Order: sequence, then structure tokens, then C-alpha cells
Amino acid sequence: MSSGYPSGGFSSKHAGAFYAAYFGVLGVLLPYLGPYLQLRGVGAVGIGLITAAVSLAKLLYAPLVGHWVDRGAWMRGLLTLHALLAAVCAAAVWWLRGTVALGLAFFFLGLGYATVLPLVEAAILERIPPTRYGSVRVWGSVGFIVLATAVAPLLTGPALLRFPFYLAGILGVLVLTCGPFEEGARPRHEPSAGGSLPVAVWALLVLLTLHQVAHGPYYAFFSITLGKEGYSNAAIGGLWSFAVLAESLAFAFGGRLEARIGLRRLLGIALVATPFRWLLVSWSGALPVLVLAQAAHALTFAMAHLAGIQLVQRAAPPGARRRAQALYSGLTFGLGIVLGSALAGPLYAALGGRGTFAVAAAFSGLLFVAWLPLAPHLGRSGRQPERRGAA
Repeated sequence: MSSGYPSGGFSSKHAGAFYAAYFGVLGVLLPYLGPYLQLRGVGAVGIGLITAAVSLAKLLYAPLVGHWVDRGAWMRGLLTLHALLAAVCAAAVWWLRGTVALGLAFFFLGLGYATVLPLVEAAILERIPPTRYGSVRVWGSVGFIVLATAVAPLLTGPALLRFPFYLAGILGVLVLTCGPFEEGARPRHEPSAGGSLPVAVWALLVLLTLHQVAHGPYYAFFSITLGKEGYSNAAIGGLWSFAVLAESLAFAFGGRLEARIGLRRLLGIALVATPFRWLLVSWSGALPVLVLAQAAHALTFAMAHLAGIQLVQRAAPPGARRRAQALYSGLTFGLGIVLGSALAGPLYAALGGRGTFAVAAAFSGLLFVAWLPLAPHLGRSGRQPERRGAA
């Protein structure tokens, strides 16, 4: 990582540490939340709803904070206090009983956890040059891989009940990484510079939200599906880590691809690859097939995110970027995963794992068909030169 950003502000080392900790949390949460809840006696519908509750906070609360910050307000310790709330809620899960109590704990965990990312990302995107986002964001993928791999042997069998403490521990590290951004993430524009979001931004948000709806079964039931296929927790964690390894390579080299073909085409490639990924999961539980499906995470997640977040940032006026990024996070990884996870519960109960992923494949295919006439109207390719430090 370089020593700092060309336009000043916090260092890229701080940004890398933040991303590593933030997505390291997901390295613990995503592979093991479903199996943990199942071990605690929560049914399929409850698992889907609790998984959705983590993301629901992104939709209900984070955009309000983003709008508030864009208008010039910044509470002392804003980032640190929200990350601390998430850590406390994770630890509290150990003592809580019942689906409702667990759901509330994970909702407030999501509320604290989800709020810090869009505020930090908007600031980072304002300070790095074009095509550099992926090379900084890759540290989040590294954090995911390291944590998912490290905790896999520690959360086997009855030891999975200790899941809340590992989750609270990495959230505690996130609290520490928020410190350097308490001043650096403040908006650089004047409060009066705020503006409304263009239609292009809303069109992108709808598209990317529906794309994440199709990922709901993956986040809620991929681990459980593999468990029923006979895979161990270590093997499941390894497959999650492999997907994020593919993601990290996509982030590391995505800037070159972005410069060559443009962001809009990059998004189209991600959308066309998604139905094929879910078809692979629904078709076979054989390890080579699953490895290929997880390799596709480089396209269905990394390239979609790399293109989507930058297209939203570029289309939003300077005074509305934190609101735009909060909406991006809230609608795509909030509402999208809420709907996808919640719908996946009844689908899984009725159709099982393979049937649920077949439905996800069909939905993704329809989404790509809908994208084709919309693509020419969703902004430029992203290859045009931009001023230094702009998003």
C-alpha cells in the first residue's frame, strides 16, 4: 500500500486496516451465522429472517445518517460508537434465548456495523484517483480470507457455540480502525452544496438491489446446503475463503479491466455471469463444480461492486455522495439481501438447497434480460478522464 492519497487526508494504510477489519467481520459472520443459528434451534424461516435483520439496519438507518452528515453534521466519535454498538450486541448473543431476542441483537449489530462503511467509503472515493479503488478495497478481501480460515478449526462441532465471542472480537478490532477516520471522513464540501440524486443513480440502485436479491440464498443457506451435502465446517469455510480469494484478485486487477472496457460493460459481464453461478450450485454438490461456482464470485460480486459503487459515486453530486453511498449500501446489501434472505427461507423449506439456487438462477437470468435495454441509459462507460481526486 502507498503511504497516502494524492489529495491528502488519512493514509492508505489506515484505509487498508479498516477494510481488513470490516470485511474480516464478514469472514466470521457469513460462513457461520446460519449453522450457529441452526445449532441454537432456529428454524429455516427464522434463519432467513435473522440473516435479513442484519442487513435491514442498512436500509432503515444508515441512509439517514448519510443525509445528516452531507448536511454538515458530524458527532464526535460517530464511527467508533457505532462499531462499539455492534461489538456489544455480538457478545450479548451468548446470553440471549429465542428467535425474537436473537433477531433483535443481530438487527442492532447490523445497525452499528452498517453505518460506518458508507461514510468511510465516500471519503476514500473522494481522495483516490480513478481505477485505484479496487487496489485499496482488496484488503477487505484479505481480511475476510484470513478470518474465515483462522476461525474454521475453532468453530467445529459444539465449539460453534462460541461464535458470538469470535464475532465480538473482530468487531472490537474494527472499533480501533475507525479512530483515524473520525476526522478524515468528514465531508470536504460545504453543507449548502447538497443536492438531489439524479435519475441515473436511482436506476443503478434498483438494478443493483435486485442483483443482491438473487444472492440472498447464498448468504443465508449456502453453508447449510453444503453441510447437508456432507461437507465439514472447515471445508465450507475453505470454499467461502476461495470465493473471496477470487474476489480479491478481481479487485487487485479490476482497475486495468475498468480502464480497458469501462464500468458499464464491467457491470454487464457481472450480471450475465450470475445465473450461471447459481445454476452450478443447484446442479451438483461435487467439489470441482462448487469450486468453479465460487470462482465466479470474482464476477458476480467483485466486478458488480467495483462497477456499481463507482458509477453511483460519479453520478451523485458532491453534496449528496454520503447519502448516495448509504443508499447504495442500504438498498443493495440491505434491502436486496433482506428480501433475498427472507424469501430464501420459505423456498429452502419447500424446495431444499438445490431448488432454491435454481430459483435464484432463473431470477438472475431475468434481471440480465431487463438490463439489456436499460444499459445504454445508465451512464457512461467510465473511461473518460477525470480530475485528480474526483470520484
